[in-house]
Parts: sequence; C-alpha cells; structure tokens
Amino acid sequence: MASYLVYGDSAADMPAHIFQEHDIRMIPMEYMLNGEPHLFNTGDPEHDRICQDLYEEEKKGADVSTTQITPYNYVEIWTPELEQGNDILYLCFSSGMSATYDNALIAAEQLKEDFPERKIEVVDSLSGTAGQGLMTYVAALNRDEKNMTLEENAEFMRNAAKYICHRFIVGDLNHLHKGGRVSKTAAVVGTMLNVRPGLIIDDEGKLQVVSKTRGTKAAINKIVEASVRQWGVEEDLPKVIFCNYCANVDELPYFKEQMEKAFGPDVRIEYVPLGPILAVHVGPSILSVCTWGKEKKDS
Repeated sequence: MASYLVYGDSAADMPAHIFQEHDIRMIPMEYMLNGEPHLFNTGDPEHDRICQDLYEEEKKGADVSTTQITPYNYVEIWTPELEQGNDILYLCFSSGMSATYDNALIAAEQLKEDFPERKIEVVDSLSGTAGQGLMTYVAALNRDEKNMTLEENAEFMRNAAKYICHRFIVGDLNHLHKGGRVSKTAAVVGTMLNVRPGLIIDDEGKLQVVSKTRGTKAAINKIVEASVRQWGVEEDLPKVIFCNYCANVDELPYFKEQMEKAFGPDVRIEYVPLGPILAVHVGPSILSVCTWGKEKKDS
C-alpha cells in the first residue's frame, strides 16, 4: 500500500465506517450558531446528534453562518504529520463556494519551504457535502487498493472532480434567499406553493438553482431521474452513491424506495446526514444524490 495521508475537510459528508476502514483524516471547520463558534469535525462520534441539533435550531430561526479554514489552521494541523515523515493528499471544499482552497495552497507553499523533503498535494474537489465525501473516499481507495502514488492520485482526482454530479432539493427557500440564490418574492411565493427547488453544483463548483417543482414526491422523482441519466461509472471507480438528508426524515422512505428502484441491487447507496457547513446555507430540509457522471457535470 502506498504511504501518505488522505485528508478531507468538514464540508465533506461520508459514512462513519469509512473513516475507520481507510484512516481518512479531516480538517475541522467552524460554524457560528447565534453568535457562538462551534468547531465541527466530520469524523466526530457525535456527528449525527450535532447535525440534528443544528437542524432543530435552524427550524427555530437561529442565526447561522460559517467561517473559513485559515492558512494558520492548515499549518497547525499538518506540521506534526510532516515532522513524522508523512506526505499529504488533501481533497478540499470547492473553490467556487469558499476560499479554503486558496488558503490551503498558501499553507502548502509555506510548509514546503519548511519541509522541502515532504510532499503536499491540494486538490480542488469542485464539490461539497456527499460529493466531496465520495471523492475523498475514492482517493483513499486509490491509495489503499490500487497503490497509487501521491502524484498519480492527485492527478486522478483532479480529473475525476469534473465528473462528480450533485443533485439536490431543499425545502426552505428562505435560506436560499439569504444566500442570494433566489429573490425574496420567489422565496415567499415558493414557500406558499410548496415549491421544492432543485440545485446542482456546477462545473465551477458553485451552487445553482436549476428547477422548481411543486410537491415533494414530484421533486424527488425529478432528481432521481436526472441522476440516473447522468450516472456512469468507469471500471476504475466503485459503484457507490452517497446521499444526504437533514431533519426531513419523513421523506426518506420514499426517497430510498425510488433510489433503490432506479439504481438496482448492484449499486451501493449510503445515506448520510448533511453536515453543518452546508446545512447552514441550504437549511434543515434537503435530499441529495451524489454520483459519478458519464459526462462532465452541468454548467
């Protein structure tokens, strides 16, 4: 097995068992809840409880926001690993939604001066949430099962980032309004009419509203059908899909039923609560499908 550390950050969502099986490391990220900072690590044993607590606070109208990982944060976390002789591959939260990628590059350059014999590869995932988690998982598989070198793996993941497809629906347009994704009028009217917006993360790694569907089941059907159309797995990628949900657990049975019917028994589907870093921006009600696409992601 190749020897280097695979890192993600807390904008990525993945099942807890994957951390244990593949020794994936995570850079914690901070979110603000009613003015108080909270440090979140995707691998926290209390992950699900932390997520559910945030969803409940959001439903009460809490003031929520996120902060960036600073270059200092990266230096502080990576220095002890480099001192022990470890090289690092980092799958970073999308540059289209955060400055963390630029900050990681700054830190990597600084650390290379201090540790010229060590290697640090920073990959812009152009993704977030379960899509970024799926990419981080595959990077660990490339190291553990395919024995890819650090450089080979980094190049593979930079190309793979163009084919990771995120499709999701949200339940609260007010959060999209706060983030500048929809107008105030659209948020008010859409909420009254039970409109479920459909979003993607585009080829620049940015959130985009691409559809508005009345009714939950119709919206679920739409994202599942779109995901099936895009689905395509090369031989060097695992047949696995990561999905997210929030406080809307009552919608999960129908969502799971449609997903499993559409993709069949040969595809493994993992369902993971949406972490705070993205939940802050899209609200406490989301269903997402994150897959590999046979073509490059939408623009």
